[in-house]
Amino acid sequence: MVSHEEVQAALSARIDGESPGLDDAIVDAHLAQCEECTAYWERALSLSRRMSFAEVDGGMAPPHDLSEVIMAGVDDTWRKLEQRRLITLAIGRVALIAAAVVWAVWAVLLLVHGGGTDSLETSTAAVRFGVALALGVTAWRPRQIPGVLLIVGTMFTFTAGFAVRDWVLSTGEFVPSIVLIPLVTLFGLVWTWVADRGIEIRRAWHLLDANPS
Repeated sequence: MVSHEEVQAALSARIDGESPGLDDAIVDAHLAQCEECTAYWERALSLSRRMSFAEVDGGMAPPHDLSEVIMAGVDDTWRKLEQRRLITLAIGRVALIAAAVVWAVWAVLLLVHGGGTDSLETSTAAVRFGVALALGVTAWRPRQIPGVLLIVGTMFTFTAGFAVRDWVLSTGEFVPSIVLIPLVTLFGLVWTWVADRGIEIRRAWHLLDANPS
């Protein structure tokens, strides 16, 4: 005569894939007559099914496609991030190309209206042509943005400062374009650079923010 504890231990071993210690025929015969052990067996099977690990006829084993499920989830997340990055980067590149055209037209207008005889106007137009060329390069190679960003940022800082001074002192005419065009260009450069390098920045930030303890 076997006890309930022995049968239940054998049932647990059967689920775990271990040797039950009792003959299967004895265990099955006991289950057919014992309501307590039958209820225990049903609860154990229900728990193992909820964990998605148990097999009714065999031992306990993880799903065969577990790694595929994990990789599919990772690939899906990475694919969404990459698609978002490419769309944002494309918008930034289009904005930089548009900004390059604006700077080139801005330089041409200065030469046309000034007649091209004033050396200061000629130098200013040359600088604007240079910025237009640099913006075209950054639209092609976004990794070159930091260098151009320093130049455009410096130009914006000085022009904005002098414009504010002239406006406060009423010593000159305020021309919005000399402030707005560099400002919008700055936004375009920052946007494109973040779109291109945002993932690396986020990864570096997580590494710096990691707690080794």
